[in-house]
Amino acid sequence: MFEQIYHEYLLYKNEQNRKERYDGKEGWYHASGAGFCSRKLYYESVEKAVPTNPPDEKNSRVMRVGSIIHEDIQNALIYYNNIYNNKESYSNSFSVQRVKKFDTEGEIALPEFNVRGFYDIVSQDCSVDGTDEINKLYDIKTSSGWSFRQKFNKKNAIPSENRNHYLQVATYGLALKKKLGSLASMSILYYNKDNSEVKEQVIPEVYLDKARRYWHSINEEHAKGLPIFQLGSSPAYYWCCGYCQFKDHCNPPSFK
Repeated sequence: MFEQIYHEYLLYKNEQNRKERYDGKEGWYHASGAGFCSRKLYYESVEKAVPTNPPDEKNSRVMRVGSIIHEDIQNALIYYNNIYNNKESYSNSFSVQRVKKFDTEGEIALPEFNVRGFYDIVSQDCSVDGTDEINKLYDIKTSSGWSFRQKFNKKNAIPSENRNHYLQVATYGLALKKKLGSLASMSILYYNKDNSEVKEQVIPEVYLDKARRYWHSINEEHAKGLPIFQLGSSPAYYWCCGYCQFKDHCNPPSFK
């Protein structure tokens, strides 16, 4: 009984989110889809196909956990903004007082590539002398304990790279750099759902150009029609199809 009630609530929340963010803008590519599957992007934004494989009850709950953590962190940053602007009393001093403001859940658009999306966090810092504004972009990703350990394995001097996450955040970065005039850094904050550990992974600046070239290639490819099946781009990884909302519509072969 409780599982069914919760699932109905999550369906309501998802539909509410879809209407707020995507109603009337279905023809735009989603920045969050960068690097996963060209065919999925085509079905979603060019063909505007109706999903045939929506998330099941368990996957809906898993995704909701990620949304709740996002909301909690973003609410903490709004709380910080209120303290900085003397709208909220507090007893402890913050160690990040050079940060003037955090912007959360902002929309971006790149009309030249027909891409839009929503970034998680932009911090507006002051330089040491207080004269310059330094803009930093952050994206929040929740992760299973196993995935977190693989990424931040102590044997690896540098955490393992996640291409699609990097391309997604760099897409936000392209738009923000144009809007703000400068962007000092891009990072992903990985949150371990097993033990609540948080680690930051800085994204190399070269991904701004990689994101630009990626969306240019997507537009060129889709102008020719539905992309062919090709592991590496359609889909990017063999496991993508198992989570795709268009799996039955697409009818992909086995890539294993």
